[in-house]
Parts: sequence; C-alpha cells; structure tokens
Amino acid sequence: MAGAARPAAGAVCAQGRPRVGVRTLLALAAALNPASMSAAVWSIGAAPPVAAQVAGNAAEARARIADLADYIERSMPDWDLPGLAVGVVYRDEVIFLGGFGVKEMGRDDPIDVETLFQIGSVSKSFAAGAVGALVDDGLVDWDDPVVEHLPWFRVKDPWITRSMTIRDILSHRSGMPGDAYPVLAVMDAREAAERLRLPDNQAPLRQGYRYSNQGYGVAGLVVEAVTGMTWGEWVHERIFTPLGMHRSAASPYEVWDGRFVATAFLGTAPAGTVSIADAQALNIAMPHGFARDGSRRVLSWQSYDSMQAAGSVVSSVADLVKWIRMHLGGGRLDGEVVMREATVSEMHAPQVHMEGSAAAAPLADGGRAAYGLGWSLNSFEGHRYISHSGGIFGFPAYVGMLPEAEAGVTVLANGSMWTPYHPHREIAAWVFARLLGAPERDWHGEIMARTREIEAQVEAALAAQDAARIAGTAPSLPLERYTGSYEHVYGGRAHVELMEGGLRVHFGQAGSFSGDMEHWHHDVFRLHYDGGDGQAYGSSFVTFTLGPQGSVSRMDMGFMGRYRRSG
Repeated sequence: MAGAARPAAGAVCAQGRPRVGVRTLLALAAALNPASMSAAVWSIGAAPPVAAQVAGNAAEARARIADLADYIERSMPDWDLPGLAVGVVYRDEVIFLGGFGVKEMGRDDPIDVETLFQIGSVSKSFAAGAVGALVDDGLVDWDDPVVEHLPWFRVKDPWITRSMTIRDILSHRSGMPGDAYPVLAVMDAREAAERLRLPDNQAPLRQGYRYSNQGYGVAGLVVEAVTGMTWGEWVHERIFTPLGMHRSAASPYEVWDGRFVATAFLGTAPAGTVSIADAQALNIAMPHGFARDGSRRVLSWQSYDSMQAAGSVVSSVADLVKWIRMHLGGGRLDGEVVMREATVSEMHAPQVHMEGSAAAAPLADGGRAAYGLGWSLNSFEGHRYISHSGGIFGFPAYVGMLPEAEAGVTVLANGSMWTPYHPHREIAAWVFARLLGAPERDWHGEIMARTREIEAQVEAALAAQDAARIAGTAPSLPLERYTGSYEHVYGGRAHVELMEGGLRVHFGQAGSFSGDMEHWHHDVFRLHYDGGDGQAYGSSFVTFTLGPQGSVSRMDMGFMGRYRRSG
C-alpha cells in the first residue's frame, strides 16, 4: 500500500494554509403544499447557541486540528486507500488543505490539493445551484411545473405530469424511478427523460423521499431549455468561473479523450486499460476497486453524461473549499455576490422528510433527517448538518457543513466505497468534533469496528448464498437458446450473446455496461460486470424464465429489473 504519506508538496498545512441500499421512505401528508415545504416545518439541529467550547477564531481552529495530517497517516493503512485529499473551512478561512497517497497504484505520482477526482452525486448540489442561478435571474421559480419549461416531458400518470415541479425533482420527492444504469449506456439525456413516460411512478408524488438520478437528469434539461446553453456551460458561467473554481469541469470528457472514458456507470473505457498518462488534463487521480479475486484494480473514469446534472462534475479539494465558503457565506465569496442569500437558504431548507439513514453515519445524531435542494440535512452534536456524498465507483466524495459553526469539510478519495462508514465521514466527524469542542471519541476505532461488523455480515450472506446453490444442475436449454435481444420497459435494450462458451450481456457500444454470465444453477446465472468495484456491484444474478412454448420469455436482472425477450 503506497498511501500513508505526509501532505504532498505544495499542500497548505494547518499553520499556513455498495451505494449501500435504498434509503427508507417516510410518508408525507398528501395535501402538503409544495410551496410550504420551503419553510423549516420542523427543525434539524436548530441553531444551538454558540457554546464557549466552539473554536473562537480560525487560528484556534487550526490549532485544534493541527494533528489532522498525523491522524490521516495513522489511519490510511486501515482504510486501504491509494490516496485522498482533504480541505477544511472555518469562519471563511481555509484552515487545512492536504493531499495524501498516490494518484494511481504502481506509480509514484502524489495526490495534492489540486488533483482532480470525479465527485459523483456531490454534483447534485451544483445542479441545484445551477437552477438557483435561474431563480436569481427571474427565469424560473422553484415551484414551476417541469412541463412549463419542457413541454414534451411526460410520466405515465397525466396528473403527475402536470403537477410535478422543479422543487419536486430536486428534492427527490417526485416518485420517479431511482436508477436504471443501462440507460446511461445507450441513450442521450433527452431520450432517457422521454422514456420516463413508460414506467409507473415508484412512489406517489410528494408522498416521500425516493432518491432519483433520473429526476436530476430532467433538472439539467430544464437548465438547457431555459438558457439555450448546455448544463455544463451554464455551470461554468454561473458557478465555476465566479467562484474561481478553474480546475473544475462539468464532465469527464473535459478531462479525457473519449476513448479513455467508460461510456456508462460500471463500464470500461473503449481503449481498455487506462492510466493517468492517458489523460488530457494534468494532475488527475485514477479510481480503484477490487476484482473478483479480491485484488485491487485500476478502474476507468465513468461517464454520467446522459444524466449529467446527477453526477458528472469533476473537481479538487482546492476548488470545493470555495463552494463551501460560498454556501457558508450566504451566497458570497470574497465580498462578491455569487448567489442570492435567499436562494442559498432555500437549498438548505427541508423539502421532504426521510428517516435517519445509515448513509449519514457516523455524523448523524440519529434523529430527524430531510433532503433539501441538492443537499442532505441532519444534525451533528446538536448542530444543523448539511452534506452530500458521491459514489462514482472508485471515487468516494464528500462535502459537509455546519452552518451555525461556520465549518465545512471536503474529502475526495480514489478507492473502494462499499460501506457507509468510509473514511470521508470519519475525517469529517473527527474535524467537526474538534472544532465544536465536543467530548473526545475514538472515531477511528468506532468506525472500523462497525466496518468490520458490516464486512462480517456480508461474508455471512455470501456464505449462505453459496450454501444455497444447487449442485449438479444445468440450464434448461442449450446456451445459444438464451441469446438475443431483451427489452426493459424503461431501461432500453440488452443483448445476450454466446462468446467463448459462455453467455455475455451488453447494453451499448464498446465500453458500456456489460458483463459475463457464470452458470449458477438451473436457469440462474451470476453476472460479473466488466467495470465497477467487485466489493459493491461486482456481481449479481440473472434469472431466465421459459414460456409455455419452451423458449426464453424474459430475464430478471435484480436491481436492474425485468427484461422481456424481443428478438
């Protein structure tokens, strides 16, 4: 493990410087007025009085986290990461920036504070900010119906089509489907949104929280329709450039030639093996995961461009601390107004209730939780806690803030991200606790113990799965009888083919979502994805069903849904 190094050269020291399950739904009253949700209808970490133990100024705050670099160095071997970068803000000052470890295993290039990472769903805060800029300009209102700006937009239910607002899609209360990864391989953003007319809503409109990347894809299309610009161009013009986030990008294709980017989540690059030496931009990190045999592997950067606003932003900790400062500053950075204070406050206000989630651990106090506009809302040590994490495979990302304490943390890493107890949350908890003067806790010990517990549960589940496998069975039909095209009501077309004696499925062009099928028992096959992380979505199961004529009628692909035979 080549990771546990002091902050890389040029870092500013303190003295001078498996997605894990679907979040639980919590029902809302059906008659709730969407406009009224902008108010804090209940409080989360309701602005406790500033206690004497909270750091009084930036100098004191620096002193309290002076051993942060040592803490990270000691913990890196347990985290088993190639590298990471950290930024800390307190009272509008950057009190820590540091890079640790390497950009790519097997190479000596150190991570520094300008190193670029994909930030995954942290992009949703930028998507909400992009819409917020339109609100500031009077071009849209949060409560505009989506069809007011996208007249062609439809979901299956006509009433929901007419009623769904921009606020609904940005707060994950639209009830639209959450994920359909194959869509990312075979469709552009417009087609992916148009296909939302086909499936049933997965929850009633405004009846609860249901995380939806598709909803954010639609939000990006609203931005494009209103501005006449691409979503990326608008984000550059209204967020990156005014904030001086000159290293940030709205798409991995701004950083790489297309040959070296996987065309879909869980895909592989068309060029095959990729290294930092292939990147167009300088100073980038490579994502890492684990292969089927448990060995570490370098992954490809992955395109999210068909739902760009949901997860395509690329950034560094040196840039993200500016985003944090703007939010903590009520829309201002260095005296300049980037966004109206009312707009920023609206993004931070509860829009939909949700239960406290394991994904918020260990920071969440375990009480009420909500989602705002592009941000998760909870509390930490009684303080209002605003955050978002990101999970492009091999690139765990995090931004978190305690507004009343004027504190913020960002952590970007380039390793596996398969439990909610990943180091980015541990680092944030350690930093926030120090800045608040909270009682000392063994954050690393607690979190590693919980991580080991989760690992043991996973191992037990896998062992039970293996024990349930029925030995001595064979597929009902010759393998070539399973080949052909299969259609998902929303997710598009999949193709199954016979290659080198085994079945293989793919959803698009070279580098897209694809994988090999290993016979498990009867008509069940284990699917091993080419891309992604073997500890997360490294494999799942495909079940083929035969019709009354003795031919295959459909295949069920677990979290990806049901595909019916079409050819």
